Amino acid sequence: MKIVEKIFLEKLVFPLGESIRNVYTVLIKGKKNCLIDTGTAFNYNDIVSFCEKNKVNVKNLDLVILTHCHPDHIGSSLLLKKENPDLQIMAHSLAKPYIEDIQKQYQERPVPGFFNLIAGQVKIDRVLNDGDEIDTDTRLQILHTPGHSPGSISIFLPEEDVLIIGDAVPGTGDIPIYENVNQLRSSFTKLEKTGATHIISAFNGYCTDLTKLINGGREDLNNIDNYVEEYLEQNDKSPVDLTEISGFVLQKMGFNTPPIKIVMNSIESHLQNIKK
Repeated sequence: MKIVEKIFLEKLVFPLGESIRNVYTVLIKGKKNCLIDTGTAFNYNDIVSFCEKNKVNVKNLDLVILTHCHPDHIGSSLLLKKENPDLQIMAHSLAKPYIEDIQKQYQERPVPGFFNLIAGQVKIDRVLNDGDEIDTDTRLQILHTPGHSPGSISIFLPEEDVLIIGDAVPGTGDIPIYENVNQLRSSFTKLEKTGATHIISAFNGYCTDLTKLINGGREDLNNIDNYVEEYLEQNDKSPVDLTEISGFVLQKMGFNTPPIKIVMNSIESHLQNIKK
């Protein structure tokens, strides 16, 4: 899908446990060809086809920017690097340790099928921080937008009025997957200030209403706050059973699946915030 001149979007589908998930990758063509996020290891051939469809051979990619360290965003990076050793891979300083050492990431954040989702760890060639700019013909501004993960970034292209947000705004009505709800809310405000017209979300794909997208994220976070408070009113256990409260929240959201660790981390963030 063509977003604006030289900027293309592709949906990637992959298995996660017993479910099917999706994520999006972005190709920015220019004097330096840039790929934003690399899906999972399952998606390598999809990425090759996507680039070729838009007249870029992966051997002619110059840059990969990873919006954060999670498996569905870094999974094909090593395969791309093997195919193209000159490829420069970039990520935020707080994401770097978890991309270069995937065992460390797995220990802290196990997800179903983790090592099948990632082809292997890969070296970060350039560390990115808030306010950095990259020139590819197109000016890319790096925004640090933590919350989903500490090292999450978004990429703003002011001349093209395009904002690529990775997982900075949760998928509307989706299972909660983030680490710090307060940082997430602060990142919403930061993204709003761009006033971008063309928004690309790794959860939701392409949209043109940034306000609606972010308000949907805020509404979901507020609803989860309410579910956590409802649970606490009904249960006076101390300490709170994190598995039980997470299951309660998921049921209130309409999910009948048992909570996994990454979901419980999200609920714990709400719990800690409410208890302050």
